[in-house]
Amino acid sequence: MYAIYKQKKYDAELRLGKDVTLYSYVKEEGFEYYVDPWGRESDGFFSKKMDIHELDYLYEVKYEFLYKGHYFKALSTMIRKLIDKDYFEISAGIEKYDLIEKLGFKRLDESTWWKEIGRKDIEALKIIDKPLGIFKDRGLKIKILEGKAIDDFLASVKD
Repeated sequence: MYAIYKQKKYDAELRLGKDVTLYSYVKEEGFEYYVDPWGRESDGFFSKKMDIHELDYLYEVKYEFLYKGHYFKALSTMIRKLIDKDYFEISAGIEKYDLIEKLGFKRLDESTWWKEIGRKDIEALKIIDKPLGIFKDRGLKIKILEGKAIDDFLASVKD
């Protein structure tokens, strides 16, 4: 989840629908050393607690991959370690049963199937920004990347 606060993007966490914690590796005004659940203060990692109404925007990012002419939800996390291993997982529900059976998906649980694919299998990448909390009525922001734009995006991903 991400928050925009004073026109700057932060990793964020939302609790109880209104309490937000921002995270940063840079000490900024109002940020304090992050304290973990065991009471240990982190060196070089900071957080700031605030009310959701103080934010410019709050959203989560979802990904879908175009595979064999059909969009599927990204099941794997978009992290550097998996990208470097050329490891992507896609998933689909029972509503696509005939299609996923033909494409060789494996059953994950009663209603979900998954498949491992590589970068060469990805025809397009759909990036979906979904607004949360008081911002949910702003609508989805969708960007579709193809070809080199996918490679550029994947190269830019950091943990």
